[in-house]
Amino acid sequence: MNVERPVRAVSSALAEAGKEALPAAGGRWQVLFDGRQRPLLMPSGEYALQKQWLPYFVGSRVKSLYARALLKLNSLAPGIGLLPDFQLPFATSAGLYGVPLAAPAAIQIGTTGPYQKASALLTSERGEGVALAKIALVPSADAMVTAEAGWLRQLESMPELSGQIPRLLAEGETAEGRRYLVISLAPSTRATTAFTPTHARFLGLLARSRPETFRFKASPCRDALERTFAEIEPLLAREDAARLRAALDNCHQSLSDFTGPFVLSQGDFAWWNIRVHGKGLFVFDWEYARRGGNALADLFHYHLVRHAAAGRRIGGWFLMTVMNRARDFAQQLHPGREWRAHEISALALAYVLDVLLRYTRASGMLDRGEHVIQGYWSLMERRSAWMT
Repeated sequence: MNVERPVRAVSSALAEAGKEALPAAGGRWQVLFDGRQRPLLMPSGEYALQKQWLPYFVGSRVKSLYARALLKLNSLAPGIGLLPDFQLPFATSAGLYGVPLAAPAAIQIGTTGPYQKASALLTSERGEGVALAKIALVPSADAMVTAEAGWLRQLESMPELSGQIPRLLAEGETAEGRRYLVISLAPSTRATTAFTPTHARFLGLLARSRPETFRFKASPCRDALERTFAEIEPLLAREDAARLRAALDNCHQSLSDFTGPFVLSQGDFAWWNIRVHGKGLFVFDWEYARRGGNALADLFHYHLVRHAAAGRRIGGWFLMTVMNRARDFAQQLHPGREWRAHEISALALAYVLDVLLRYTRASGMLDRGEHVIQGYWSLMERRSAWMT
C-alpha cells in the first residue's frame, strides 16, 4: 500500500482547516497492521504517547494489547525492523480555532474501495487529543464525507443528543478537491461490546426524534434497497444478481401488508463506533444515517455485525435470540401496535439485504472473501430456516 499518498492527503486537508502550511510530521512513520484492512500509521516516537493515542482507533482489548506489544518491542529494539516504516521529507505545524496542533498523532487508512477515507487524530503540542479529521482519499468518497457533515449539522439541533455525538468543527475541500471534516473527540476512549440499557435508550432517542409511518411498499427503506440494488447490479455476476433479486422479492412479499414506524437510523451502530462515558454513549461515524429507516436495523446491526466482522458464523439460535430482543425493544418503543413474529423476521431480512448491498457498493464488488459480506450472504441464503 502507498502510505505516503494518504498521509499527504491528510496533510493537505489539515492545512486547509488550519490555514497554515502542511502539518504532517517529517521523519519516520511506523505502520501497524500492515497488509490488513485499515492500517494505522504513527510517527516514530515515545511509546507512552503512542499508547495514549492507540485507543482512539482500536477499541478491541485483544487487538489493543497486540498493538501495544508491537509498539513496545519496537521501541526497545528499533533496529530489528519489527514494524514497517517510511520517511516523509517535510515537517510543519498548524492550529485549529486557536489551539496549536502538533503533527497528526496517528492516521488510519480506511478500506480500499470507492469510499476509501483516512482518519487523523490531531493532538496538542503536549500530545493530548484535540480533534479527529476525516478525509476522502478518492473522488467517490467525497459524497460520504459531505453526508456525514450534513447529518452532524442536523443533529446539533437535537438537544437530547448533546454530548453524545461529535461536534462539527470544520469542513471543506483540499487543494486536490477532496472533501474533509474535523470533529470533536469522545470524552472517553472506553468501548464495550455489551448492549446495555444506555444503548437502548440512545436508539430510543433517535427513533422518537423523527418518527414516520409508512406502508413498507411506499417507505424510504424499500426505496433505498431498490436504489442500491440498481446501483450494484452491473457489478454482479448474473447468478448472484438473481439470488439477491429473489431475496429482495421475498422481503417485499413478507412485508407487503406491513404498516408501521420508520425512524432516524444511525446506519452503522456498531460497538467500534461507540465510546462509553459517565453520562451515556458517544456515537460517531454518521455517514450512513438516514431518515425513514428500518426501525430495528440499528439494533440488529449492533448484535450481528461484530460476529460477521470477526469471521464467526451467525447461527440460527443466536439470530432467533436477537429477533426476540428486537421484538421486545419494538414493543417498548412503539407500544401502540402489535409486533408479530413474521414482521420482525422480515425486517431482519430487510436489514441483512441492506448491509449486503451497502458493503458491495462500498467495496465496488461482491467480495466473498470479506467477512461481513460472507456472513450476511450466508444469512440471506439460509433465510427459509429462520424467517417466520
